[in-house]
Amino acid sequence: MRSKLLNLALDQAPWLVLLALLAAFGMADARIVAREHLWVLLQQATPVAMLGMAVFWILLTGDIDLSAGHCVALSAVTMGTLLSAGMALTTALGTGLACCLLVGCLNGLLVAWLRIPSFIATLASMLMVQGATLIVATTGTILVLDPALRAFGTGAGAGLQPTIGFTGAVAVVSWWLSRQTRFGLKTFAVGSHPARAELAGMSVGRQKFGVFLLSSVYVFFTAVIIIARVPVVNPGVGGVSLLLDAIAAAVIGGTSLLGGRGRVGGVVCGAITISLLTAALRVLGIEPSSLDLCKGSIIVLILLGERGLHALRALAHGRFDV
Repeated sequence: MRSKLLNLALDQAPWLVLLALLAAFGMADARIVAREHLWVLLQQATPVAMLGMAVFWILLTGDIDLSAGHCVALSAVTMGTLLSAGMALTTALGTGLACCLLVGCLNGLLVAWLRIPSFIATLASMLMVQGATLIVATTGTILVLDPALRAFGTGAGAGLQPTIGFTGAVAVVSWWLSRQTRFGLKTFAVGSHPARAELAGMSVGRQKFGVFLLSSVYVFFTAVIIIARVPVVNPGVGGVSLLLDAIAAAVIGGTSLLGGRGRVGGVVCGAITISLLTAALRVLGIEPSSLDLCKGSIIVLILLGERGLHALRALAHGRFDV
């Protein structure tokens, strides 16, 4: 019974950490946990959560995608340019999705079939995507005022922000895909032990290619959320900063960088935690120059705590390889 309670507590560790942070910041300044601020916090967490789910799938296979943040920028700038030129929304969205799928295919081919290490392959594609973004955004800043996108991004007076509801729906579908389908189970198997997966008759290359392709869809969703929330688009949207937040969200949520372990719910929790840290430190008056230092330090402490919890779980099961 104690073992089951311990496992349950350890599985919910990311949420317990989030609740602890909310309590601590709430005691420091009640404005941080005010209802209005929490809604804004959730809305700000949506792009981090969406890109975090893109990273989640890649990390499950034991790989990494350094191009995802810049691919968000390419898709957003492409859609913004087409919309500002008077193109139909469906045409702009289709083109943005095509850009993401193209980058996903490129990364999949390099990593899955040519067997180039994902760090090197996606670093090269990141530079290519960054250059393509600058070429597309010839005017620099792009104004996007499509009414449908504005309604999606701001809610137009609705109680639940559409971006929050959409991200939640995608998270539920992602959980089902990762836990209840053969595709998800194969992805876990490939990340846990590629050689054994091959012996079991799985095509590791095909699975990794499919994962990179699936991840690119989440990247597209992230770009749509960004241009819906902010009417001004430039080549600086997304990028390395958003990618690092997404990776941190996935890791805080329990996703292993070595592959084979992770939960979609943990990624969402990690995204909320990252957004909470950013917002709370600003409310508390931390200087912008010290914001990343403070946030990074807290993230390190969280990861160390979770590492200790995983060690505790292993010891409880009689394992010492932690």
